[in-house]
Amino acid sequence: MTKSLLALTLGLAAGLAGTSAVAAPSTGQINFTGNINTNTCPIDPIDPSTGAPGPIFMGDVAVADFGGNADQEAGGREFALRIKDGAACGFTAGETATVQFTSTHGNAGTDGKYYGIQTGGAEGVALAIKDNDSTHVDHGTDSKAYPLNETGETRMVFNAKYRSTTANVVGGPVIANINFVVALP
Repeated sequence: MTKSLLALTLGLAAGLAGTSAVAAPSTGQINFTGNINTNTCPIDPIDPSTGAPGPIFMGDVAVADFGGNADQEAGGREFALRIKDGAACGFTAGETATVQFTSTHGNAGTDGKYYGIQTGGAEGVALAIKDNDSTHVDHGTDSKAYPLNETGETRMVFNAKYRSTTANVVGGPVIANINFVVALP
């Protein structure tokens, strides 16, 4: 019996040693990011036809759509900046807001009026942004004044288009990160 207990003890010890070698600790890291803001009136970029929040998919256009010329627009996608509740924001009758857009990739095109795109993809194009009256909203300048709904939702509707900045557009992916600031009353 002593021999069988000794064999059982050695067998358990060997089993535990083998288990601990397989289950060695592994380390890693989790990165958490976020933002604490002072916005009292949240604003969301959305697809105005569905109300779904961004990103805004611009779709595909062909190089030929630019006609081999600079300053030509192609494609396009409507988007909106939505303020969900005017009453919660404290709006009163007759108040308006303007929007200023800037690209994290800088300005582009004629007089720097358009919005630069990320390098490493398409070349010779930028984004043009227009208000709901089809007037260009130049990079870093205020849009027209949009009326604010004092009791409900406000949608400030815009349209983004691809715009050639040279006659030689090169195909590839387009990524544009556009910041916005809404000047509220």
